[in-house]
Amino acid sequence: MTNAQQAFAQLARQPDDGIDLAAAALAVSGLFQQDLAANETLAALDRLAAEAGTRLLPQADVFDKVRALNQFLFEEIGFAGNQDDFYDPRNSFLDQVLSRRLGIPITLSVLYIEIARRLGLPAYGVGFPGHFLVRIGRGDTALMLDVYAGGVALPEAELDQRLADLYGRGTLSIQSHPALLRPATKREILVRMLRNLTGIYRDRGERVNRLAALTASLTLAPNLPDELRERGLLYRDLDYTPAALGDLRRFVEVSDDAEQIAAVTRIIDELGGQPMRLH
Repeated sequence: MTNAQQAFAQLARQPDDGIDLAAAALAVSGLFQQDLAANETLAALDRLAAEAGTRLLPQADVFDKVRALNQFLFEEIGFAGNQDDFYDPRNSFLDQVLSRRLGIPITLSVLYIEIARRLGLPAYGVGFPGHFLVRIGRGDTALMLDVYAGGVALPEAELDQRLADLYGRGTLSIQSHPALLRPATKREILVRMLRNLTGIYRDRGERVNRLAALTASLTLAPNLPDELRERGLLYRDLDYTPAALGDLRRFVEVSDDAEQIAAVTRIIDELGGQPMRLH
C-alpha cells in the first residue's frame, strides 16, 4: 500500500463529522498524483478565503454575502466550469481546480463550501440528481446555488424543471421529495467524486487508476453494490481470482438487484467459487 493509500485509509476511519473536506478531497487527488503538495494547496485555499473575506461586509445579510462571494470567485478570480473538456480528470482534483480555475460541479462545490465555511457561511453540498449543488443555510429559507454556472441561485421551479428533464414531467418534485435537497455527508461527497473518476478512467481504459478509484470508494463505504461488482469484474479481468471472488460474493450479499445477482452468481461459479444461493 502506498503512502497516499495509507493516508486515505486513515481518513476513511474517521467519523463523518471529523473529516476535513478540503483535506479529504486532496487525499483523493493524491491517489492519482504522486507530486501533490497538499499543505501548499490548503494554504492557498486559506489565502483565497482571506481575500474573499475582504469583499464581504460584516453587517451584510447572507444573501449579500453570497452575491459578494460569487462576484469574487467567478467574476474577479475567474473560476468556471470546464465545458470544453468536462471529463479531464484534473477537473476532479481540488489542487488542479485551484490552480487552473476550472472544474466540474462537485469540485467547484467543494471549493465553494470550504471557502464559505472559512468565512462563517453555512454552506453544504447537495447530491442533486445529475448535477451537484451547494446549499446555503437550512430550512425553508435555504438558498440553492449552481456553482458550475457561476453561483446562480435556483428557485424551486427551476429545480423541478431539472428533475423533469431527467425523469419526465410529474415524476419527481421538490415538494414531494424534499430529501433531494438534504445536505450530503462528507463521505457521500467523496464517493461521488470518486465515481466521476471511476467513469473517466473506465472510458479511458486506464485500469490501474480505475481500480484505485473503486478501492477508495469501497474504503469509504465498504458495501457499495455497484463498486463491489465493478471491482470484482475488474479483478477477474486482471486475473486476481481470490480478490474477484471476495468482491463478487460480497456483492451478492448486499445487492437487491435479482438480475445482477443471478449474473454474478454464474461468474462466481465460473471462477471456481462455491455455489451461491440467491436471496
